[in-house]
Amino acid sequence: MPYDYYEYLKKQKENDDFTQVTDIVRQKIWSESIGFKISQEWLKIEDKIRIKMYLFLRYT
Repeated sequence: MPYDYYEYLKKQKENDDFTQVTDIVRQKIWSESIGFKISQEWLKIEDKIRIKMYLFLRYT
C-alpha cells in the first residue's frame, strides 16, 4: 500500500498540469503569507521526509 501511494505522488509530480497549478499557487498564495524561499526549502524537506517514510514503510 505505501508503494502505491508513493507511485501516485510520483506520477502527480511528473504531471505538467499539476506542476503548473502548484507553481502558481506557491507563487501567488504562499509568497503573500510566508517567504517564497522558505516555502521552497520546506518543499525540499517534505520530499526528503516522504522518501524516508516510503523507504521505512517499504522495507520494514
